[in-house]
Amino acid sequence: MPLPNPCLDICKYKIRGGYCIACAMTKPEKRQYDGIRDSAAQQGFVDDLMIRQSELGSAKTWPMEYARKCARRGVEPPFQLSESQNPSR
Repeated sequence: MPLPNPCLDICKYKIRGGYCIACAMTKPEKRQYDGIRDSAAQQGFVDDLMIRQSELGSAKTWPMEYARKCARRGVEPPFQLSESQNPSR
């Protein structure tokens, strides 16, 4: 089953460079992701996105929210949450 779009449907492009405050993607990237069908390419997209989030110091709650989105779709998230990110601990 494919990974869901990393967008969290907040879509506020207030970070310099046109990045969303919730996921750190640009508008074109949000549209582009839906065309990616290969699971390895989806994983690579999410990996690159997480690097950007770290570099920008943004989207700090994204991993937890995206993991919830994956769970609702019956898909394992493409990463492991750290203890500080996991609300169930």
